[in-house]
Amino acid sequence: MISESTLLVRPEHLNHHGFLFGGRLLEWLDEQAYIAAISHLKPEANLVTVAIDRVEFKFSVVQGSLLRFRSLPVHVGKTSLTVFTQVFRRRTDADADEAWGGEIFRAYVSFVCLDKNARPRRVPSLLLQPLSRERLKTVEERQHWDDVERARAQRSLTRSLTRTRTRTRTRQRDR
Repeated sequence: MISESTLLVRPEHLNHHGFLFGGRLLEWLDEQAYIAAISHLKPEANLVTVAIDRVEFKFSVVQGSLLRFRSLPVHVGKTSLTVFTQVFRRRTDADADEAWGGEIFRAYVSFVCLDKNARPRRVPSLLLQPLSRERLKTVEERQHWDDVERARAQRSLTRSLTRTRTRTRTRQRDR
């Protein structure tokens, strides 16, 4: 269920300070998460990115670094699929057993499945294997599921509050 890949940081990936450009890392994140997501779905699935939550840059990255992306689908909604991705940097100053240092980046990427008319389409029927909280094997996987559920509830509350404020302002303006 885990998808892993390794990328090399080259000169064209650096910002004006000589470190990996954050936007490039986000592009790679989106691509790696997409690969993990689509590999768990039937060929007719059509995914688009709708959100990247909890982006955390922990360390800078220089030219020549190797980055390992570890992606895991952690949540399925009615029309969405969320993937948790971690990025690790290869340490050149460590023994081979400890070469892959600590995590430098992590984020949740949420995708929505669209039909041929670009309308949301149900994801569960497109899964190659069912994904639900009950089917998750580890405490970590269940924690990710719960994190996504909390984030979804928070976004829903925020949207509701925004709509209420907009209606209130409209009523005040129309008086």
